[in-house]
Amino acid sequence: MTIHTEPQITSYLFSKAVRNHIPVSGTFELSPVCNLRCRMCYVRMTGRQVRESGRPLMKNEEWLALAKEAQKEGMLYLLLTGGEPFLYPGFRELYEKLSHMGFVISINTNGTMIDEATVRWLREYPPSRVNITLYGASAETYGRLCGNKQGYIKVKRAIEALQDAGISVKLNCSLTPDNADDLAEMVGYAKERGLILEIASYMFPAVRRGKENVGKNYRFTPREAARYKFEIQRFQYGEEAAIEYAQKILEGGAPPIVEECQEIAADGSVRCRAGRAAFWVTWDGQMSPCGMMESPEVTVRGNSFRKAWNELTELTEDIQLSGTCSRCGGWKICRACAAMAFAETGTFEKTPEYLCRMVNAMRQEATLQLRLAERKTEISL
Repeated sequence: MTIHTEPQITSYLFSKAVRNHIPVSGTFELSPVCNLRCRMCYVRMTGRQVRESGRPLMKNEEWLALAKEAQKEGMLYLLLTGGEPFLYPGFRELYEKLSHMGFVISINTNGTMIDEATVRWLREYPPSRVNITLYGASAETYGRLCGNKQGYIKVKRAIEALQDAGISVKLNCSLTPDNADDLAEMVGYAKERGLILEIASYMFPAVRRGKENVGKNYRFTPREAARYKFEIQRFQYGEEAAIEYAQKILEGGAPPIVEECQEIAADGSVRCRAGRAAFWVTWDGQMSPCGMMESPEVTVRGNSFRKAWNELTELTEDIQLSGTCSRCGGWKICRACAAMAFAETGTFEKTPEYLCRMVNAMRQEATLQLRLAERKTEISL
């Protein structure tokens, strides 16, 4: 069960865009620098690491030129992310100019840099939504997971100030062994504030931080990740929803593990929006289909957007997965996509076994949940 449904007009626009390879949605990853040190982050670098990399950040004028070209090709939706985007030099100037261009802009942020002055500024140039990642329900949890105990109170203040200013807020949560005990409190806080809280128990391996991270991240075991899928349903939507979720899993019709990853053809070719109607540009000017992938990529520096996009769509069409997943009876549950295959195995052709184990564990957990529900019914009678 899920309450996070996409507006019909958005689904329609994307369906048209996918068929015609129109880049209707773009993500600008402004910087990998962040003031938190989250243990499972897939991109974070320090300012010193960026300087030593020899790959300078894209400048404001480069982002603006890219946005103008992308708009001509059909870009309507624009996500600004990082690292922490509010740490990007010249963020306000860039954001204001992008806002005046008429994009539907959303911002991914950890929330800690949003103070009262920032909220007043955002009221003048309101984004369509501010997506804030909530990493826990206490200073202790933020200290453990993010290396910043002060983050918790700053995030709460930001959320409430944004809401008071009438700015749309959505909460995201990456559930890990360090913040799992805060699940009930985080859900309760979101309900108290009337906010959507989207929680993920599956963490992509941080392959963008190095090939040594293929198939690895600070995350749950597949069995733990499966169990928390049920806990998330139970805390957010209630016992009946958890039972309904279990039934859907056993019927093979549950929502995918990662909501964005929903389509793959029987022959193993990519059929999602990534590289067909959506793109991601990294802080150093590399365009890829998805932020969780480091391949394929096409540089946008010294390149026209149209040329880069056309090349990227061709490279995306050439991606071929093993086809094993699409023939598996559990595929409708995990919907293993190209990004998952690449992050888990280092290539598109291999099967992401972590997800196989997670799906098997979800089936076992679903069976157990239904048996327990039956026993409770029998006892009550």
